[in-house]
Amino acid sequence: MIAGILCGYSQTDTTKGISFEHNLSWQEVLQKAKKENKYVFVDCYATWCGPCKWMDRNIYPIDSVGTFMNDRFISVRMQMDTNKQDNDEIRQWYATARAVGEEYHFRGYPSYLFFSPDGQAVHKGAGEKGIEDFLSMAKAALDPQQQYYTLLADYRKDNMSYSLMPVLANAAQGVGQDSLAKEVSRDYIQHYLEMLPEEQLWTKANILFIVQHSDFIDLEDKIFQVYYRNRMTINSVMHDKQFSDWLINYILYRDEVMPQVNKALKVTDEPNWHHLEMTISRNYNVLYAQKNVIQGRVEYYKAKKRWKNYIKCFIRQQEMNGIESWQAALGNTSFILNNDAYEVFKYDNNKRELKKALSWVNRALAAINTPYPPAMDTKANLLYKLGKKSEGLTLEKKSHDLLPRDKEIAANYEKMKSELPTWVTQ
Repeated sequence: MIAGILCGYSQTDTTKGISFEHNLSWQEVLQKAKKENKYVFVDCYATWCGPCKWMDRNIYPIDSVGTFMNDRFISVRMQMDTNKQDNDEIRQWYATARAVGEEYHFRGYPSYLFFSPDGQAVHKGAGEKGIEDFLSMAKAALDPQQQYYTLLADYRKDNMSYSLMPVLANAAQGVGQDSLAKEVSRDYIQHYLEMLPEEQLWTKANILFIVQHSDFIDLEDKIFQVYYRNRMTINSVMHDKQFSDWLINYILYRDEVMPQVNKALKVTDEPNWHHLEMTISRNYNVLYAQKNVIQGRVEYYKAKKRWKNYIKCFIRQQEMNGIESWQAALGNTSFILNNDAYEVFKYDNNKRELKKALSWVNRALAAINTPYPPAMDTKANLLYKLGKKSEGLTLEKKSHDLLPRDKEIAANYEKMKSELPTWVTQ
């Protein structure tokens, strides 16, 4: 419970948007909320917090946000850090802010607290939010079936229906309460989802919940094994032929490959890649084994700075991912093509492979269809490394002219003019 003075210090223009209260004690805030039958919204921020300042500039002053919030909430702001520049108004509630931070366990800022008109904490949120997400959070604060603290109290009393467990698990995850999110999600998965007949299990909502809480699912869990066996059904439900692959690869790599890589990085012996691949292949599709082992090799060789092995495996990994057939015009594919090409440039000296990387960045540039200095820089460096120094220098100058403040491009341009290597020398 908040006690003492709670001053609504704000840089927000209160002539529009959310109207934050000033110079009220917590009891006066509660009295006003009770009298007006409104909930209380507390914006917990820090002066050093960039997302807090973004919210203050871009969300709180919006008329539609103010209309919704002012009709339903008494709003106050609470500064959670301290500065020498703080005025007396802010200093008066240092103790209150400290007590609130200790009681409600914020993982970062901005954090948001919501109280009922009778002063009970009912909901919690966190992070930079757009208008729609912010209003969705505020609406949830008014709904007992979505309120974080209300649901948590019901859960602790064993008084929660399975239908509300995903709401609590998602809310806990959203505010960084990972231990609670794990507890609730595993409870829901093991005592509800795993008990469903398979023909009832694979709904879009259930699939998305499993994916969202994949950090709390182990390789040996029944739900993972059932998920793996029904991957084609899952792909059909999600209308994506490769949808199930992400979770399968994520858990296989985390539980089978990554421990071996981490162990090997502490000693001199390299992992037995063949044995690891065979172990995974015995229980899962060989393609999953190959894909996860190549990922392990990429991570291991990069950490060891064994660049020749690293780039060989990196290229193999991209080929397994189908890079040669990617449609560069879709989504962020062109940017991935550029980044992959630059990775090859940095660590590879094989001309055939450098030419392959050049074809990737050419596809990216063609898809972007407008001067894009980072990709131009990648192409210039590849040309330069392939011995086409004049052509590379000319293109790098164009890249530098378009983006003169980019330090990496500027450095590459100067090295090219001096005929120095722009790549990692081994």
